[in-house]
Formats: sequence, structure tokens, C-alpha cells
Amino acid sequence: MIKLIDLLFEDFPKGKYISLKGEELVQAKQDLFNLIQTAYKDVGGHLNFKSPENILDPDIDFWKAADLDEDPGLDVVYFGKKTSFGNKLTGWGHDGEKPNIKNLLIKKSNDLKTRGNYIEVSGDAYRVFVEKGGVPVIEDENLVRSILKGKDIKWHGKHPSNKYSGNGWYTRNIGGVPVTKVMAGNV
Repeated sequence: MIKLIDLLFEDFPKGKYISLKGEELVQAKQDLFNLIQTAYKDVGGHLNFKSPENILDPDIDFWKAADLDEDPGLDVVYFGKKTSFGNKLTGWGHDGEKPNIKNLLIKKSNDLKTRGNYIEVSGDAYRVFVEKGGVPVIEDENLVRSILKGKDIKWHGKHPSNKYSGNGWYTRNIGGVPVTKVMAGNV
């Protein structure tokens, strides 16, 4: 049986999302960091990933990556945390190629519609997952507050500037900056 660690220096299985952990994660950290940087470049990078070493953050419970095209490297990744409410998607990365991005977003939209999966989104991610992907918004204020476990939030219900639909909008500080978000998924 071939171990994933042996595949890191060859081709990854084509079209299959694989879990990365332990030594596999260590070996792939530069590639994963590059994918995350590409995905978040328009917003100044992902708040939690400033170097490849951040990939080894013990607070991230799962990493899934895939090689979707003809070249032998990873093309997409997503990651997150396991909580008492399910799997919280906390980020993703991609190589910038439209077919690979589309594959990732379709997969994650479908996952987020199944019980035990959720995400906090705003802006373009809201448009992709909720408006285009059909992921439901979690509009129950008490449930959102329970999921966020005591984080200080200002509940709005409707988006404060009516820019987006849904009744689950709130503002909370992330990295010292107030950000208006909505929770989407199925918990």
C-alpha cells in the first residue's frame, strides 16, 4: 500500500480530496501556504497564515487537499475546526485556475448544505456560498451566539446597509477589526 507521504514527491491521486496530517502536513506546508496566499491575496492574505509554519497551527483540526489538473501538485485546499456544532470551515486555498476554484467551491457548497457543517462569511464568500451555492443562512440569533461561544457580537438581523439578503447578520471583531458576517450552513 502506498502511503500519502510517498506521494508528496510524486503525483497526488487525481481528482480526490485527501486528508493531510502529521508528517504529510509538514511536507506539504509550503504548497498549502502558497495556495492560501493565492486565494486571499485580494484581501491582504489570510489573518492566521503569515508564513508556511502557520500551517502547523494545532487549532486547525482538518486539512483536505486535491490535485485536480494535469500537473502533479496540489491545486486546492480547505481546512477548519471540529466543534460541538460540527465542522467549521475556516479557510481555503487554490492555485488561481478557474476550473479548480469552481470544483472547490461546488464541493464546499454541497458539504455546507449537509448537517454538521458551517462557515462564517461576508462579501464575495457570501455571494459564492449563499447566493450561488444555495447554502442556507443561519438566522437564529440564539443559535449563532451559542456557536460563537461568548464572542462579543452586535446582532443586526438584516444586513446593516441592506447590501445582502438574509436575517442572520452580525458584527464582531476579528483581528481587532469590526467585520460584519453571517453564518451559513447546516448545524
